[in-house]
Amino acid sequence: MLARVKNLPGPQGWPILGSLLEIDSSRIHISFDKWAKQYGPLMSCNIARNVLVVISCPRLVKKALAEKSCSDVLNDRTETSFSKYIMDNAKGVIFGKYEPTTIQLKEIMLKSLKMHGHGVPQYEAMAQKELDQFMKSVADQGDREFVLREFVTKYVGNLVAILYSGSVLDATDAKVIWEYNDAIKDSLDASTDTMLLMFPVLRFLPTSTGRIYRRSMEAKDELLKKFFQAHKETYQPGHERGMVDLLLKFQSEGKKDGEIQCLTDPQIKAIIQDVIFGGIGSVTNSILSTLLILLHHHECVDKIYEEIVKVVGLDRCPSLQDRPAMSYTEAVILEALRYISPVPISAPHRAMEEVELEGYTIPKDSLVIMNIWTIHHDPSIWGDPWIFRPERFLDENGGLLPAEHNLRQSLLSFGTGPRRCVGEDLAKSRIFLCLTTLLQKFDLLPPDIGTLISDDPRTFIPGGVLRPLDYKVRVVAR
Repeated sequence: MLARVKNLPGPQGWPILGSLLEIDSSRIHISFDKWAKQYGPLMSCNIARNVLVVISCPRLVKKALAEKSCSDVLNDRTETSFSKYIMDNAKGVIFGKYEPTTIQLKEIMLKSLKMHGHGVPQYEAMAQKELDQFMKSVADQGDREFVLREFVTKYVGNLVAILYSGSVLDATDAKVIWEYNDAIKDSLDASTDTMLLMFPVLRFLPTSTGRIYRRSMEAKDELLKKFFQAHKETYQPGHERGMVDLLLKFQSEGKKDGEIQCLTDPQIKAIIQDVIFGGIGSVTNSILSTLLILLHHHECVDKIYEEIVKVVGLDRCPSLQDRPAMSYTEAVILEALRYISPVPISAPHRAMEEVELEGYTIPKDSLVIMNIWTIHHDPSIWGDPWIFRPERFLDENGGLLPAEHNLRQSLLSFGTGPRRCVGEDLAKSRIFLCLTTLLQKFDLLPPDIGTLISDDPRTFIPGGVLRPLDYKVRVVAR
């Protein structure tokens, strides 16, 4: 047991409830931002029976979650009703306990993503067909104003289907994926999760909480029927079609030679769900938010197009091999991820033991959260955080700042340490290809003057992933 050092500052709260009533449950990141300004970059509060520690400084986040002195203690997960019931007692990577089995499972997931994802020729060829179809759908709109979300959601949904299956099987693939994504959003609501954890019987009662749970379970069953059960029944060793087949291959090899001990059917199912939970909403809304920002900053559109012409030309489509030479476009993506902060707060970590951080005591079983929203809009780091300025990520010669630069290190959209998002490379590559392909073919223009919605992320629809309101665009073929 550590000697008491100092108790963390924070709101006192009420008996039993703690600070629960002081948090805006629809905009938790805004509540944490106000507290960070009042109590500092390391604070805590009580939420019912839980101690919540909020970290709002990139240096402290790295120290807590990436440096061994603390990371071995602070990278566990706590049990929630979602992890217990929807995710089958946290069999996957995102909600799994911080233990060797989960670490090994993350390595398997990373390996399968690399073999059937970012930069793999077979996957890229099929993904390009989906991108071409996306561009055709946009071109078919002619000079009409149209809502972009429908085309982006279909595109991203089909990319996930290709990742799973090696192809888009039928027109329902993206619908099944998005139904699961939309259903679990309500299950992840803090009040719903707490009620189900405290009163499990609500799962079976005709209440709103029960209906949310049952919708999530029905969506999960449909997802796994299409992307796990059907694949397992038709899997042929040596003819892997996509990520799910590759996981089945790893499973069979592990049973044969003992190299992979942990890959069970429930864990493969959990990885399938992890891919959606960890990426589909954030990638879709990152693309839509970035394009909304570009509608407000047409000078950025012009600069990206100039870079496309210089590096790619107009006779072929942009590819991932072009990324290293397209510093300005990469800076736009990084600045959009900072400015928007699509995932404003991290999933909670759990302190496995009492630990000291910066002279303060973090009690055992505390929930530890990265306050990404505040970090990404801290004037002491960024100077002018509410100005969209891609140049902040460029050096004096127009090159991208190195990964070890303080500003790059302060960008925490995908987390840090052992729990860093496994889909970071895949997500950034999809945003890059969608953005460059669209702007190579079309000039992006707002609708009639005065009707374009704000690109300020403080106006976005709140949730685990911030979502811009639907907006209309016009495009002109180049």
